[in-house]
Amino acid sequence: MKFGICLPIRIDADVETNVNIARKAEQFGFDSVWASDHVIMPENRVGMFSENFYDPFILLSYIAAETSRMSIGTSVVILPYRNPVVVAKMIATLDALSGGRVIFGVGPGWMKEEFETLGVPHNARGRMTDEYLRAIKVLWETDSPDFDGEFVKFSGIKFYPKPHQKPHPPVWIAGSSVHAIKRAVRLGDGWHPTWVSPEDVERGIADLRSVAGEEGRDLSGFAYTVRNRIKIVEDGGERLPDKKGNEPSFALRGTVSEITGYIAHYRELGVSHIVFDPDVDNADEIFEIMERLAEDVLPEFSG
Repeated sequence: MKFGICLPIRIDADVETNVNIARKAEQFGFDSVWASDHVIMPENRVGMFSENFYDPFILLSYIAAETSRMSIGTSVVILPYRNPVVVAKMIATLDALSGGRVIFGVGPGWMKEEFETLGVPHNARGRMTDEYLRAIKVLWETDSPDFDGEFVKFSGIKFYPKPHQKPHPPVWIAGSSVHAIKRAVRLGDGWHPTWVSPEDVERGIADLRSVAGEEGRDLSGFAYTVRNRIKIVEDGGERLPDKKGNEPSFALRGTVSEITGYIAHYRELGVSHIVFDPDVDNADEIFEIMERLAEDVLPEFSG
């Protein structure tokens, strides 16, 4: 089983702190580090997230140069925000420069204020995500890319460099809705839901397999992954989420023993990669959580 760590999104952290988290994660034996994506932050969302969001492509480029082994992933790029040809170029370049370490996590997004600021139609985000993924794969996989869609068209072009990984970096699809499940089966190499319990995962995997049967998709090699908030406490009973509207529906909150038990349950269901999103008040606590996980949790799932 593999484990990743999210770079901070709810506390302010400068570039060096982000890079130090990645360096330390690699030293501790984590398998991946993840950058999130918001272009702007509406004032009414401040507090739910930090105001300070580094561009994930540029931040991961910096981190790729400062690490050597870990995968570097996006969790997740909001694909409708950007021109898909440019996204394909940036991910291909990052994968080439990092020696094939990129995992491309994508989703359609949800924050309406951000879509309005960027001039992107919020109600078309699902269709745009699906079409953009198809176009990106054409650019990555073919020598003379040609695509004629509703939102993007190109022909008579060359597109290089191709990604280091063949045919392309793994594409992990975020979300647990019906649309997300279908998108993952049709266009993804993995499923990457957020804040989901083992019971949610069990239902989601059953739905994925059902859709795959209908679509004739072989899920051999398909990655079942999870991104969840994590908070380690010394006494049990705190793992349940708060009742605030901006709290996750599920979080890994509890003692080391409780968290280890939940991870074991995920593994039994077929989850192969868990991405931890530290629930902290400051950056120092992220390093403390990583060290505790490296000492007391990760060894339970090695080998």
